[in-house]
Amino acid sequence: MNIEAEHLRYAAGGKFRPSREIFRDVSLRIAHGECAGVIGREGSGKTTLLNLLGGLVAPSGGRVLLDGVDVWNDARAAGDVRLRTAFTFQFPEEQFLSPEVGEEFTSLLRLRGVPEREAEERRRLSLVEAGLGGSIDDRRSPFSLSLGESRRLALALVASLRPAAAFLDEPTSGLDASGAACAGRILASLIACGCTVVIATHDIEFLAGLATSVIVVEEGGIAARGDAGLVLADAPLLAAHGYALPAVRRTRR
Repeated sequence: MNIEAEHLRYAAGGKFRPSREIFRDVSLRIAHGECAGVIGREGSGKTTLLNLLGGLVAPSGGRVLLDGVDVWNDARAAGDVRLRTAFTFQFPEEQFLSPEVGEEFTSLLRLRGVPEREAEERRRLSLVEAGLGGSIDDRRSPFSLSLGESRRLALALVASLRPAAAFLDEPTSGLDASGAACAGRILASLIACGCTVVIATHDIEFLAGLATSVIVVEEGGIAARGDAGLVLADAPLLAAHGYALPAVRRTRR
């Protein structure tokens, strides 16, 4: 899936709070099959940009196009294209809708027209890939899981959907090294199948082994964007936004 933002603007605020412009005149393109990392300081707008690009949040101005479809001005086509996307939230429990783990898979896959037998096989395989095979009963409440288990379940749900685009907010937060490795394998598998992946994260060590491009955000817009190998080797740029060089890049210098 191709993802495009054209002259994107977004202002946050409310009835009792003054409006604050988070993005103004942002234009970018993430190509089909690309893995783009979104980094920046706390509060810089990483999650907001992720949600704008994925069509979860409406921009104050400009357009978001998913495979050429304006997701806020072409309702019929947008409904179809949204069914080809998948998300994990910064707090995974916020995305669970069913009282049981098994129902989470069933409802999402039924919505996308996946036959029952295939849906069951996808559920089984994705749980194994996320390191949860045999360890979580289908009847267990997703809200009873630990943070690490919740994160793995959210990743398993994304894997089962086989989306054209996946948007992930802090996918390694709360995961140990084994969990982060599982997340990396799941996303690498999706990318190998042509899925476009956008990851908002502070974990640049994780991005260094996966991303093809990196977007550095700051309040008001984008500070830098380019090839992951170049951005993640730019020590002054990273330091200006609160990061050290990732270890894998330091080793190669």
